[in-house]
Amino acid sequence: MKYKLTSQQIASNVGGEIVILNHNKGEYYGLDEVGALVWNSLEEKPQSLDSLCETVLEDYDIDKQTCLADIESLLKDLISEKLVEVTE
Repeated sequence: MKYKLTSQQIASNVGGEIVILNHNKGEYYGLDEVGALVWNSLEEKPQSLDSLCETVLEDYDIDKQTCLADIESLLKDLISEKLVEVTE
């Protein structure tokens, strides 16, 4: 299973963090540095949970299980806000 950004958003990098506008809701969302790293990876191409975690592990000293759980939680939130979707 891979994840990709939806077309219902526009995002901008502001001081190392990401600010996202959901077109349909007219709401803004913010991501911290780790969330920004995940978001930027998804901007490049659809990614699996494992590949996103590997990207985070390259820059941050965190155990893999915590990384997977945190990214999965972030993806669930982004999916519920229709900013990310599951793709094949």
